[in-house]
Amino acid sequence: MSVAKTDNKVHEASPQQVLLWSVGLLLAFGWIFWDFMQRQFWFAIKQQADWGHTLVIPFIAGYFVWLCRSKLLAEPFSRAWSGMVLVLLGLAFYVFCALSDSFHHHNLMGLGVASTLVGIVLLIFGWRAMRYLWFPLLYLFVFGQTISDRFMEVATFKLQDIASYGSYIGFSILGFDVVREGNTLEIFYKNESYPLNIAEACSGMRMLMAFFALGVAMAYTGLTHIWQQIVLVLFALPTAIFVNILRVMTLGLLSIIDSGFAAGDFHTFVGTLWLIPAFLIYLGIVWVLRNLLINDEPEEVLEEAPSKFMFIGRPNTGFLIAVVLLAITATAFQFGMHALNVTLRKEAVYPRRSLSVLPTQLGEWKMRGEDHRMDAAGVEALGTELYLSRAYINTQQASPLLQLHITYYTGQVDAVPHVPDRCMVANGFVPLTPDPLTFPLNLDTVRWEDDLVGTLDGVPYRVISEWNTLTKQDDLIRLPFGEFELRTTEFSHPQLGNDHVFAGYFFIANGKTTPYPDKIRFLSFDRSSKHAYYCKIQFTIHGSKDFSTEQFVDTVSNFTSKMLPHIMECLPDWYEVTSDDTQN
Repeated sequence: MSVAKTDNKVHEASPQQVLLWSVGLLLAFGWIFWDFMQRQFWFAIKQQADWGHTLVIPFIAGYFVWLCRSKLLAEPFSRAWSGMVLVLLGLAFYVFCALSDSFHHHNLMGLGVASTLVGIVLLIFGWRAMRYLWFPLLYLFVFGQTISDRFMEVATFKLQDIASYGSYIGFSILGFDVVREGNTLEIFYKNESYPLNIAEACSGMRMLMAFFALGVAMAYTGLTHIWQQIVLVLFALPTAIFVNILRVMTLGLLSIIDSGFAAGDFHTFVGTLWLIPAFLIYLGIVWVLRNLLINDEPEEVLEEAPSKFMFIGRPNTGFLIAVVLLAITATAFQFGMHALNVTLRKEAVYPRRSLSVLPTQLGEWKMRGEDHRMDAAGVEALGTELYLSRAYINTQQASPLLQLHITYYTGQVDAVPHVPDRCMVANGFVPLTPDPLTFPLNLDTVRWEDDLVGTLDGVPYRVISEWNTLTKQDDLIRLPFGEFELRTTEFSHPQLGNDHVFAGYFFIANGKTTPYPDKIRFLSFDRSSKHAYYCKIQFTIHGSKDFSTEQFVDTVSNFTSKMLPHIMECLPDWYEVTSDDTQN
């Protein structure tokens, strides 16, 4: 009776063989994780100012591996079968997140990708190699992916406060008269007022992430002592904050010359230009850390790396097992998505009409003034070019002006909506309640009827007929599902005296309504739908001290009863969108 023996012989593999096996492994890896990698690539391309650095992170991580190649190749690689456990766990977690409603999140899926990659490295190269590869892998995972807005918003708002307060102190030191309200500065110069809004793009978060990545890379390659490396990385935060304050002050000074300098492409150019002195400051910190002590230890002489890869056991076994696991999971994943009718990548679906064609007069409601258009910086902060800001006045009642603000987003199921209970607070408004209050809208539904054709989950849509002045016939307009509720906040402001500002909103997402921002993602991410959109409809009224929340809700209810059908004429007809998806 013979017993199979483990192959413990040392086998040699040429760089060409390892490269060929790696290409096969990379193809299998890209097959299973294609959705994540494609989404990450487009994040970096479309948001270059924030996440463009993620495109170079893999090359920096590869350079770290190259630096330790001599140590890696000094001894034969011995595969670790425990790596298979990490591979299977990573694949399972990725698939679970991809198919789940609650856990479908870019960073959670990235955790599955990271676990799988670490497992593959362990399976092929073993624990000894991981002593040198753990840092490049960690660097790749931490800095090589976009961090979700939901994770970033807490730090972003805090950094906005720091940037506005630091700029306020800086202008005061320079002798300017300046007033700070939230994240808005008002600079007074020669009896003129120059407002400067510290938007999210000015928070310094994009600079901070790039500086952390740069600091870690410079610490790893340029400093020898651990305490020096830690200090350099920690200095990334104050350096980024300090330079960002100087950048905001520069924009403020330039806005005195021309307000256009604080917006648009020039705004972005100034931010990019300040990266140069920021980098020089960081180099100065490195120089100081290097010269704080004299290193008497002889510099390590790098030995020439061997030209062959040595493995204990057959060298292609680990590659083959990894490719098979990835290929089997990718195949099962594709069949599973088809069986469950799941679509991972949501396509954009745009409004049927421009929001600007909304009626300028509806009954007693009449448009006042012109539509407000934001500059490039404002649009960047808003996150969409599809918006409408318009004022209406009730010509039959002595009621205050009603500001209507509509924003439309598509293909961004993980975006964080801009809502007044966060944004207005950042502009110096003070909420009079700890949390927003939700009130039902008293809409006029007398003319609403059940749709004889369209249904959603077996329930007929509600429809209303509106006369089309162009076609000279009635148009049947489908209305969204759900309870129409208004999430409302009452604000005060130091400059408004006893007057108050009321702001309320609700959302329409994939043919359904909700007043809650945290429910947008669940409404938009319908696993079986190929498309995703959401629209925020916001109302703002500047009222006197006698104007109440009840009056605000009644005013919005009256206006929405008349305007909602026209808004839905502009938004996608979700029944038609889903019908086209089913036919295709």
